[in-house]
Formats: sequence, C-alpha cells, structure tokens
Amino acid sequence: MKKIFLILLPAVSVAGQLPPTPFPVFLKAGFSSVLEFDEVPVRVVLGDGQSFQVEKVDHSLVVRTLTPYAASNMFVYFKEAQPRLFILTASEDANPTYYKKFDKEVDPKKVMKSEESSTRSLGAKIEPKIGYVVRVLHASFDSKKDYLTLECELQSKSHEVLKPVWNLLRVSFQSKTLAPFKLWAERQEVQKDSKVKFRLIFAKPNLPRDLKGVSLIIPLLGQPTAINVPIELEVSK
Repeated sequence: MKKIFLILLPAVSVAGQLPPTPFPVFLKAGFSSVLEFDEVPVRVVLGDGQSFQVEKVDHSLVVRTLTPYAASNMFVYFKEAQPRLFILTASEDANPTYYKKFDKEVDPKKVMKSEESSTRSLGAKIEPKIGYVVRVLHASFDSKKDYLTLECELQSKSHEVLKPVWNLLRVSFQSKTLAPFKLWAERQEVQKDSKVKFRLIFAKPNLPRDLKGVSLIIPLLGQPTAINVPIELEVSK
C-alpha cells in the first residue's frame, strides 16, 4: 500500500464556497475502513494524525484507528471534484464502516431544474422528495451545565421504513463528535408516515449553551449517508 501525504492543519473555509457536508465514519480497533472515490485523492488533511492512519490505494483511502477511542475530522481534496469532509469516530462498541463508495456529486440545482422542465412538459405537479423530517423539540442544560438533554422526533416521509442505528447517534461540533451516555426511543423503527420520539442525554458536553454550530447525526441502516441536522434552537436555562 502506498501511503498518502498527510497535512495536519486546522480546518479552514474557502471564501465563496459552501462548506462540505460532514460524513460520519465509524471505526473499531483491528478493522479497516475503505473509502472509494471516482477521482483520485490528491491531499488529505487529518485533524489527529496520532490516533488515525490513512493510506492511499488508487482511488481509495484506507482508514484505521490507532487507539480504541478517538475522534477527529478529515478533509479529502481532489484535482477537480469538491473537497469532502469526514468525521472519524473510533469506539470499541462501534459498528465499523467497512466500505463506502462515493459517486461524483451532482449539482442539485441543475437536477431540480432538469426535473422541473421535463415534468412541466407533461403538466404534472412537482412533489418534493423528502424521505424524513427531524425535529428538535426541546433542548436544555442543567443549572451547572453538567448535562444536556435533547428531546427529538423522527418522521418517515418515504415508502421505506427508517431504521436508525440508535447506539451510534452522535452530536458533532467543529471537529469533534460526542456520544450520549443515555438514549431512549419509543420504537426501534419508524414506519411510513409515522413519528418516533427519542431522548438523548449527554454528560459534561463541551458545547456552546446556544448550541450554535452543533449538529445531530443519525445513521440509518441500509442508507449510504447519515442524517445530519443542525440544532438551531434556543436552549432553556
């Protein structure tokens, strides 16, 4: 295997470009995760080079954790394609991301415009394609900010049953991810046109009180990407 050159720098944003959507990668000691791309990666920016190892194999990156528990972010740059952002989380009880292939990203505005043009020619009504709705109903810190409680709701808006991987739910902030120490859900699965409420409790979370910049990550069984929802809500004091 040929090792790819790693540059350890703080994450920066490029003016005029939207930040890439983070993709969670779950790792476990002793297992490798392969990330395959259409274009050959030219550079990797890894937040924590002491806890993770990245090797390049043609169009793929092989990622391993060097410690049982760790978290970091990873930027992957290409010659032509837009950069990608990954959130790496290592845990002994994780269900590892063994393999994931990333196809070339398509501009959603162009796709919507093309679909709208073809649909209008048939006189049909355009329906938004939304598979789920996530709502943060309530968020609160205790008086000493030792605990954060999130009350949430996941609704299915598709023909398929949503199967959240409950034990892998996380919140992300900047380059870190945080797992809850307690989790409760009404049901394991979310049937079509139904809702499931769930509660997350985090111990001593190093998060801003207004939760600005914090996102909720919900992996779905059988889905290539996880749900990533910004928590834009005033928290009760």
